Amino acid sequence: MPRWPNLVRRRPAKSVSRKGSLGSNPSLGVHFQMLKKAALKLLKQNLGLKRGEMVIVVTDRKNCPVFKAVCEGVEILGGKLKTLKITNKRAHSSPIPEAKKLFINADAIVAITDKSISHSPETRLAKKEYKVRIISAVEVDKKLFLKGANASQKAIRKINKKLIKILNKHKNIKITSPAGTDIKITRGIKFKSDDGDSTKKGELNNFPYGEICTYDMKDVNGNLVIDFSSVCQSGAKIIIKNSRAVSWNKKAESIISYLKKSGGNSALKIAEFGIGTNPAHKRIIKKIIHDEKIYGSAHIAFGGVGKGKSLVHEDVIILNPTIIAGKKTIVRKGKIL
Repeated sequence: MPRWPNLVRRRPAKSVSRKGSLGSNPSLGVHFQMLKKAALKLLKQNLGLKRGEMVIVVTDRKNCPVFKAVCEGVEILGGKLKTLKITNKRAHSSPIPEAKKLFINADAIVAITDKSISHSPETRLAKKEYKVRIISAVEVDKKLFLKGANASQKAIRKINKKLIKILNKHKNIKITSPAGTDIKITRGIKFKSDDGDSTKKGELNNFPYGEICTYDMKDVNGNLVIDFSSVCQSGAKIIIKNSRAVSWNKKAESIISYLKKSGGNSALKIAEFGIGTNPAHKRIIKKIIHDEKIYGSAHIAFGGVGKGKSLVHEDVIILNPTIIAGKKTIVRKGKIL
């Protein structure tokens, strides 16, 4: 018989995973590699993550590739990863008691959620008392996460600095819009820049970023006509007196009902005023974290933030506003001057 060479059956190569990895995921896919690259940029540039720091990554989603990419990024950079899964059957910034112990013992928090944790009591405690660094990415899908990572932090910071310099000299602000908004605000605290920089202790920024905002207004009065909200139709009109919603039209009934159900009568109080400053965001895409950053837009929030104790925080968008600080026009028909 002829002699045949020995045949060696090759075993399939074992996949090698990084120590502490989350197990199988689509990490070999091109799109996931792009997400992971964006996550690494977020963690290094925006969060300033250092080796050995404890990072809590929060989500209220199932099988979220952005969440997985951020988790892998934390491990690659040598962070101590802990994950927290919470329910999405909650209002924006409502309490998350199960997070308190994790949050106050963390160096940093990254939230990839459908419902915001930015103004939740546990987040505010971690930020204010324990100086935890926080990034909140609400309703951010794969496309928006990649778009956010490509934003020019330098350009946004320059716009924000210019506007804040003017606004902080004036306590009285007037906002009008083509849809009919006509509101006068007496500012409370100074304006804050959301330019994506959470490298300093106790800083919280959204992702995508690009806005300036103020809280705890001393007085707000006038007519608010909403161009976009996730809980009511455009054209909803709310009359505001002494910083509270006092009457409204039929289109606004759904948001008033939502606010009362989620936070009681305290949720009818005006909590925040902000201006969008991200030049890459130009139109409504029905994701509030993006839409409040639309360049030259304005947004107002009801509920709790700052000293406000309401259990909900809900933003609404005003498009193409004209904004006057004192006697100086800083935005005209949606264009920042």
